[in-house]
Amino acid sequence: MKKEQAKNTNRILDSKGFWMVFSLLAAILLWTYVTSTEGVEVEKVFSNVKIVFSGAEALRESSGLIVTEQDISSVDLTLRATRRVITKLNSANITAAIDLSRVVTDGRYSVSYEINYPNTVSSDEVTVVRCSADVVNFYVDRQTRKTVPVEGEFLGSTEEGYLADDSLIFDPMVVTVSGPKTAVNAVDHAYIAITRMDVDKTLQFSTTYELRDAEGNPVDDADILLDTQEVTVTLNVLSTKLVPLDVTIVNGGGATRDENTKITIVPASVLLSGDAAAIDSVSKIVLGSIDLSDFASGYSATYTIVPPDSTDNLSGVSEASVSVEIVGLSTEVFTLGHDNISCINVPEGYNAEIHTQALSVTVRGPAEQISQMNASNLRAVADLSDISVGVSGVINPYARIYIDGYPDVGVIGDYSIYVGLTQSDAGE
Repeated sequence: MKKEQAKNTNRILDSKGFWMVFSLLAAILLWTYVTSTEGVEVEKVFSNVKIVFSGAEALRESSGLIVTEQDISSVDLTLRATRRVITKLNSANITAAIDLSRVVTDGRYSVSYEINYPNTVSSDEVTVVRCSADVVNFYVDRQTRKTVPVEGEFLGSTEEGYLADDSLIFDPMVVTVSGPKTAVNAVDHAYIAITRMDVDKTLQFSTTYELRDAEGNPVDDADILLDTQEVTVTLNVLSTKLVPLDVTIVNGGGATRDENTKITIVPASVLLSGDAAAIDSVSKIVLGSIDLSDFASGYSATYTIVPPDSTDNLSGVSEASVSVEIVGLSTEVFTLGHDNISCINVPEGYNAEIHTQALSVTVRGPAEQISQMNASNLRAVADLSDISVGVSGVINPYARIYIDGYPDVGVIGDYSIYVGLTQSDAGE
């Protein structure tokens, strides 16, 4: 009997008609459940519903007013509606709108908002149970604009032998900022910091900048608009070089630079900066020329340090002291008699009478040679070839001193004699 019943049950379960009837009944039950629950009201929390200002663009264009200092940017809402309506809502398609059409001047405002739903949902279908804030506090400011300078500094480093020029070049040199008056008035300048390390050449690049107040603090306000987002910066990187100072020595008076002089220059060198090509071409700075025949034993003077073209002196000193000491030589004064004083190249038609009867001459040379000399070894000769035609009377021409027999001895100083010049026919 049981086997027969089981057989009949299996026959029913395997029947296509049974399953058709079963599916129909299940669908009817599900539809009945859904339709019975769609009309049931439920509550749901919608977080971070965005606050929007209706008419903000029109307010800006018509009155030059802009919303600032908004205390909150979103609200949390608890809404009640039928399940069918609730499923159509989310935090992205709901907004809390503030109408700005009645705002006509700047100042502080506390305004309630209106909740806007998507087009498929009517406000009559939704009940606001609670909200995180009833009003939004904000400030309406007047829009303004001003131009501020671009400033910057180099905070990085250069390779050894290079120097970054402190004067950065910006293009443009100024930028225009616009926005709420309060925010714009706080802006003093646009700031750029260059932080690149081990720089060995001039840099030029475009970069963004930061707005700062007069104390150097950042001004970060999303309502400020910039006329340009980037500025081109040029950082000139110069070569540097320690260059020695020197003087040109004119050998004379029995002395030479290499054998008889001790030269001291303070400072001995200066640090130059400039374009690489200009710096590379500089091996030394010559302060001036010193003639060893102009002094007997020592010389000192102060010279201005003049850096070569396209270079700058970074050492902080503009003058150098130079001293020259003669070493290893002796000096002696000899008095030449009238017989050792003569003239040459007397102009044609003139007579020359030497009035100088004695001339004291200082010589310098090795001590052993100086000790062997006497006045007869010296001659003073005045060359009159440059005397102008028609000149007469007493003249005072330069006299060259010759030393006979002692090539290592030289004359110190310049000498002149007095000569009476008359025409040959003057007495006829």
